[in-house]
Amino acid sequence: MAERRSGQGMGIESEIFWYAFVTKPRHEKKVRYYLESAGIPQFLPLRTTLRQWKDRRRWVDVPLFSCYIFVKYAFNRRWDVLKVPGVVRIVSFSDKPAPIHEGEIQTIMKLISTEVDVQVCNGLLPGMDVKITSGPLAGLNGRLLEQRGSHRFVIQVPVIGKSILVDVNENCIDPIETR
Repeated sequence: MAERRSGQGMGIESEIFWYAFVTKPRHEKKVRYYLESAGIPQFLPLRTTLRQWKDRRRWVDVPLFSCYIFVKYAFNRRWDVLKVPGVVRIVSFSDKPAPIHEGEIQTIMKLISTEVDVQVCNGLLPGMDVKITSGPLAGLNGRLLEQRGSHRFVIQVPVIGKSILVDVNENCIDPIETR
């Protein structure tokens, strides 16, 4: 991200974007408090859910994305966020921080402001472009068509015009960012 835009003296690292930061488990609200206190723009999407304990039930606000908080900041000032207690790291792909488009944050804000029940799915989803990272098919790119069980994936390989059923751990398949 150290690239420079032509004709401008300011690098892209100093431009303000939304970034996702990983927090320690159950530290999202504490991190939000510290960021608010420091005047750093942040967004922690919460949803209200009914929790059951042995002796009582209560409606509580829980993070929509466990262990994540969104921060609107310039990348070259990320250390102000990383030094906040409870923050672990910035979300990156191929060792490059992944800025989030304003429209995606606005969509999440709109979703949680409605009465619609929102569910978050972890992991790979059908339709995602993926790359096999280990095994005899390592380096092969394709599209995830479906998941059958916990370790079997149907991946379409457009280069050869076929679909293959691959028996690999989910950790051996990485999503390919298509932006």
